[in-house]
Amino acid sequence: MSHHDQLISAFETYKAEHEKFQDKGIKASAARARKALQEISGSCKERRKEITAQKEALEGKPKGEGMSQDAARHAHIRK
Repeated sequence: MSHHDQLISAFETYKAEHEKFQDKGIKASAARARKALQEISGSCKERRKEITAQKEALEGKPKGEGMSQDAARHAHIRK
């Protein structure tokens, strides 16, 4: 399953569990909703990496060329 599909699946799980918790007051659903949110977070990070790699491949830019986002951010802060 791709990270995109995992993201969609985790969101659907979150939505269902959130409704159970909010509407019916099922406490166990709160924990499942939080778990789904954690999975969404991880899938978002991985999907961002995939998108960046695909974009760089389209641009013909070799991987690792240039500054990382973190390095650029820190360089900007130091100015």
